[in-house]
Amino acid sequence: MADTGTPIVEARGAAIPPRLVVFSGPPGVGKSSLSYRLARETGWAVLARDQIDRTLDTLGRDLVSYPPLTAYHVIFGLAELNLRNGVSLILDAVFPAPDFRERVIAIAREEGARFYAVVCYSSDRALWRRRMEGRPEMVRGWTPATWADAERVESAYVPWPTPHLPLDAAQPFDANVDALLRYVSSP
Repeated sequence: MADTGTPIVEARGAAIPPRLVVFSGPPGVGKSSLSYRLARETGWAVLARDQIDRTLDTLGRDLVSYPPLTAYHVIFGLAELNLRNGVSLILDAVFPAPDFRERVIAIAREEGARFYAVVCYSSDRALWRRRMEGRPEMVRGWTPATWADAERVESAYVPWPTPHLPLDAAQPFDANVDALLRYVSSP
């Protein structure tokens, strides 16, 4: 683990509030890569919207149908349960609009968790497009978003008005990881 100066995981028995780290941003800007790196560094679980959608899709033959935003509601319920039981979590989803962002902030507040928003983006459009065209399959059987999908999401994406850590995919990955670890180590 990178030395951030402040421990992320406190000593056993220490009464510290759980953390809720929310990764937001359009497809292909590093949310999942950073989420899983943070999970490996901290031991916190990741709830990824893509995996939940994929799981629901595989059940599709048994379900009549489910609303398109069902995965967000599943994330909210699981976040409430884990935070209520003192377990820190990482949420990996686009969170494009204020209503879902307000919901996760409220969940953190209601459950006494420290809240950290991380907004991923790319200042280099050509690099972003190359990332989209060559991105690996993170969720088995799930087709990654296309460049057209990313542009559509970006056009509807509402900027976060609340404090957050912006991480630019055009910066070195390890530099973003170091900034992320410092951020989630802060009170």
